Amino acid sequence: MLVKTEQLVEGCILAKEVKSLTTKPIMTKRTVLTSQHIEILELFLIDEVEIEAFLSNGQPFNPQLLPVREEKPKEDSFLQMYFKATQSYKRLYQTWQSGAPIDYSEVRKAIIPMIEKSLVFPQEVFSVYHYTNEEEYVFHHSVAVAIIAASIAKTMGFKKKDIIQVGIAGFLMDCGMSRIDQKILKNVAALKKEEFDQIKEHPIFSYQMVSKQPVIQDEIKLAVLQHHERYDKSGYPFGLSEDKIHDYTKILAVADVFHAMTSPRKYRSKQSPFKVIEQLKHETFGKYDLAVVQALTNSVCRISVGAKLRLSNRKIVDVVFIDPATPTRPMVRIENSEQFISLNQELDLFVEEIIK
Repeated sequence: MLVKTEQLVEGCILAKEVKSLTTKPIMTKRTVLTSQHIEILELFLIDEVEIEAFLSNGQPFNPQLLPVREEKPKEDSFLQMYFKATQSYKRLYQTWQSGAPIDYSEVRKAIIPMIEKSLVFPQEVFSVYHYTNEEEYVFHHSVAVAIIAASIAKTMGFKKKDIIQVGIAGFLMDCGMSRIDQKILKNVAALKKEEFDQIKEHPIFSYQMVSKQPVIQDEIKLAVLQHHERYDKSGYPFGLSEDKIHDYTKILAVADVFHAMTSPRKYRSKQSPFKVIEQLKHETFGKYDLAVVQALTNSVCRISVGAKLRLSNRKIVDVVFIDPATPTRPMVRIENSEQFISLNQELDLFVEEIIK
């Protein structure tokens, strides 16, 4: 039956996929709606959806008996602000594609409120990868890197001014992508060498764009230019050594890779944040700053004894012991059983997600 979005409740089941302006559906048929799903539908301005006549608990659903929900408080939620920031970035990106210069006042208006919000709700920052889609990856990535980098900077004890500047640098670091042939960015196949060489030019393009704005701080400009540099000199565009890499850059490098690896891409599926952290730790001594990776680890792995997790084999488990040296691999008990698993010994398993 067709129901107004404002009358949906948790447990409603979609009878038909929901589409917006993109070719892919926002939600697929048979999705059991949560409050987060309903909020996303509202953000996409979906007025009504087709749902089943019963809830996920088997009870009949009669929307006529339900009162319309009260209006939400005027202050936007974290998720609302996140989607607004991605759409703001998209509009800016489209102006850059047409050759327009960076409007720094618009940049600050788009991302600083989002950074401020993320500092109040740090637990939300590392869940935004759920909302990244392939078609609008560039827009989501820039906003996500901004707030992830700001969160890392806060964990590391940076001053508020530096936290904001690191976030802005993350927001602007890929602006130069707008000057690259967009067909390359949408390519689903493995990139040819000449195509990848074009992609590798984007830090230069980004720097050229930000350097034309005297109001943008030099630290931001440098971080934008260097964000693909690595400790082992394998980065680009200059192959710099560790002592030449700015502190902001060290944070952006980790935030950039973390979000990229946890997001779905046209050439590979997304990975668990916990698995990505393990991979980053293995590469730390060659490519990334140890303190930055540790700050990211501390932010993501806020697991406590008794927490409920989902593993990569889809089993739900309870945490019974955490080794501080390996927080991504706690000892767990399979839900409703007496079977224990030490993830330190089961290396083919990893934490998929914290449930609660």
